[in-house]
Amino acid sequence: MVINFLGRILDFFGFKRKAMALFSWDPGNDYTSFWGAIYLVLNNRSDLAMEILEKKVQRNNYYRCKRLLATLYLRENPKKAEALYQRPSNMWEEIYLGDIRYYFLNDVGGALDAWQSAFEKVDWNTAREWDNPARNLLKRLYMVTKDAEFLEKWAELDVDNFRQSQMADYIKLLYKKGEKERAQETLNVCMYLYREDPILTRVAEELNLEVPYYKKKKPQVENAVRKPLNAGLLKEDTDPETLIKAIHELHPDAIITLASSVLTIMQGTLLWAGTFKPCWLARTLGPFTEHAKGPLIHFYTYPIVADWKLQAYLELSGTIPVLFGTLIAAIGKLFGQSGWFYRVIGPVAKAVDSDKIAPYDSCLVPGPLNAKVFTSQLCSQNIPFAIVDVNSVFGAEVVECCKGLDKRWIEGALSDNPAGNDESMTPVVLLWQKDHVEELEHESF
Repeated sequence: MVINFLGRILDFFGFKRKAMALFSWDPGNDYTSFWGAIYLVLNNRSDLAMEILEKKVQRNNYYRCKRLLATLYLRENPKKAEALYQRPSNMWEEIYLGDIRYYFLNDVGGALDAWQSAFEKVDWNTAREWDNPARNLLKRLYMVTKDAEFLEKWAELDVDNFRQSQMADYIKLLYKKGEKERAQETLNVCMYLYREDPILTRVAEELNLEVPYYKKKKPQVENAVRKPLNAGLLKEDTDPETLIKAIHELHPDAIITLASSVLTIMQGTLLWAGTFKPCWLARTLGPFTEHAKGPLIHFYTYPIVADWKLQAYLELSGTIPVLFGTLIAAIGKLFGQSGWFYRVIGPVAKAVDSDKIAPYDSCLVPGPLNAKVFTSQLCSQNIPFAIVDVNSVFGAEVVECCKGLDKRWIEGALSDNPAGNDESMTPVVLLWQKDHVEELEHESF
């Protein structure tokens, strides 16, 4: 009890790593047990984490612990993860059950049963809320059945949650119904989000729609050769170190860059919808954040997710740092400066985002919690490696990289987001300096 109390104090003041260590000694409730188990997992003590979580999930309402335990089971025996949710207590647990069956056990019929059961219980009055699973269920049901009714109902809720192929299907549906103007408007929005995307370009050509021109970024350095690798869907049961080593064996002369969000997914340190709620402070501050003022093209996603992102910031950085960051941000606004809030709360919290790729559209994805340790392990094996945060709007940022690598050069080489987004499934991008590659071109490719 005393150790747990001290951990809570440290957690409140922003000493997250020390708090997690204390929680691993004295787990306590669902929140502290979850973060204590995360600490053990990151320190290669998954066995002890599993022991703690197995005891906790025997109690009611330990939803965080249950989902983390499922992650650990998925790495050794997915059937045990399925068994955790054989008697789901809510719609989110039915989604998790379906996801485990579909993505880890290849049981499409069983997955569909779980998703349809949850779908029958959806409250459509609150369907646009982030913790209402309506959009997640519509995505999964359409993915399996290709029923246009699911697609149309989903579009009414949140087009921003579509991936490229679903956007293409919706544009075709509008065109088929004779709504050519709406099809063109939707294409314009989609091409803004996914500039020069080949799937959307093909649909535009097929339907004889005008392909909107949006200025595409160019890399900020000219002497870079980039090669995005399609790695498929990387999940909680993928070992990131094994993946990077395998890529290095194939391309020993390349700098390997990995998207920070995908590393977090593989490490399983996710904040799952249905396992937590925003506290009163998150609900109070949420409406005043930039997340609550998203641009029109993002439809509903940003305003809806604001409170939950604030909750993630409070958990990852601590209450005092978030409050201090809010104060600093307000002062920055007076001087016309932005970004001060994120400088205070740190890169892990700053990276928090929602994902579009199922099954990780049901969670918030923070930055990797042990980026420095993970990177140093690879660097010590002479693997040129960098964790990066890249998107088409803000460019590229190196989160961690090996000593001796030029961070600015890597950021410049990735500044136009050569990996693309979502269905591109290319979270790994290989980099070479052009002169060096010309000498080793045959060997590299």
